[in-house]
Amino acid sequence: MTRLALAGALVLASCRSAPEPASLTSAPAGDATATRERMRGHDAHGAAIRDAVARGDLDTARRESRVLAELRPQGDLAPAWRKPLEAMNAAAARLAEATDIGAASHALGALARTCGDCHATLGGPAATIGEAPEAEDGGVTLRMKRHQWAEARLWDGLVVPSDRAWRAGAHALADAPLVPAAAPAADVLAQSVHALGRKAIVVGAPVDRGAVYGELMATCASCHALVR
Repeated sequence: MTRLALAGALVLASCRSAPEPASLTSAPAGDATATRERMRGHDAHGAAIRDAVARGDLDTARRESRVLAELRPQGDLAPAWRKPLEAMNAAAARLAEATDIGAASHALGALARTCGDCHATLGGPAATIGEAPEAEDGGVTLRMKRHQWAEARLWDGLVVPSDRAWRAGAHALADAPLVPAAAPAADVLAQSVHALGRKAIVVGAPVDRGAVYGELMATCASCHALVR
């Protein structure tokens, strides 16, 4: 694997008691079961969209987004549960209309944010953070793995959602060592990833984190296009 390949592989209490948010565990049994089954499909299609965008595959990203846009909630769900699911469907529909990979990347950040909003309301998967791969004294492969680990934690940070996962990914992305790229343009893109990591550390609102994640994925796709 060449040094240039690294750039191409870089690829989200108050004093007064508040009511508990609506969740799957408080939903009627039929609603909860049907929605959990739907979520399995949502997770798979969301991951497929993410991976397609990262490798610059616009056709696959749009196709998977169209499928996700049509995965509508089943049953007579209460508005508190139906609203975030429909917001996610709408975000997927917008990504399906993206005309280039840059637009798809930014739409992906918005889509991931709506997934997190939905999970925050309905309940969702747990984030597994673990330890970032060490890469300071390693070769290109180990350094790539650290960058990929960081991107995955940002995704979990948005989709689960998990503040701890997001911050872990942001710090790893900001300090993960890079191998100097052979092409100046690729080196600029690689350095942009560090800058986005530093930016991710300081943003807190889900909408801002979604925007940063979209920028990151657009950079990943640009790197792939450059070295392909």
